Amino acid sequence: MQWAELVEAGFWTLGRVLLAVAVGTLWTLPAGLAIGLSPRLSRILQPVVQVVASFPAPMLFFLVIGLLSWAGVSLGWGSIVLMLLGTQWYILFNVIAGAMTIPADLREAARSYRITGWRRFRMLYFPAVFPYLVTGWVTATGGAWNASIVSEYVKYRGEILKTEGLGARISDATDSDQLALLAASILVMSTLVVVFNRTVWKRCYRLAEERFSLNK
Repeated sequence: MQWAELVEAGFWTLGRVLLAVAVGTLWTLPAGLAIGLSPRLSRILQPVVQVVASFPAPMLFFLVIGLLSWAGVSLGWGSIVLMLLGTQWYILFNVIAGAMTIPADLREAARSYRITGWRRFRMLYFPAVFPYLVTGWVTATGGAWNASIVSEYVKYRGEILKTEGLGARISDATDSDQLALLAASILVMSTLVVVFNRTVWKRCYRLAEERFSLNK
């Protein structure tokens, strides 16, 4: 067992986790703002989103893996899609919640001063939802780490598809009863998660409190 190999595998998984969160943010941020800022859309779409989000993502893995295989996409990239299936909703729900808390007087002031488009997003919407967005990122990242165990090591039509990553190491060690490797892999994953939380996410929370709080 090589600790250096496990750490390297951990960084492969970390990269996929961050890509999954980034891709999820690209669509959940504008969608969440649109739903949260519109009472009509919120009334119609929130129940739909809750039903879709409650559907177990692993049940779709067989279909998604089939589509990815047909398209010639390797599991290295495909695992990002699999992670995304179950984690994107955490970001969406938090953005919706943040958008719904934006005071009406601030929105009216933006309209009065004719602040529209990108300027309104940059000056009002993004700062207002940023604390909620950070919470969504943290939750989605945790979910993606868990999902990596079943996303980087997939059984499909009697074959085992796997890619380099810590999630694959954990699944492989479980299947082959390598308890020492399993324990070491879990230890490395836990360490990476804690270090990332204490550095990146802690700074994001501090930034949200000091610069993007509407209560100050």
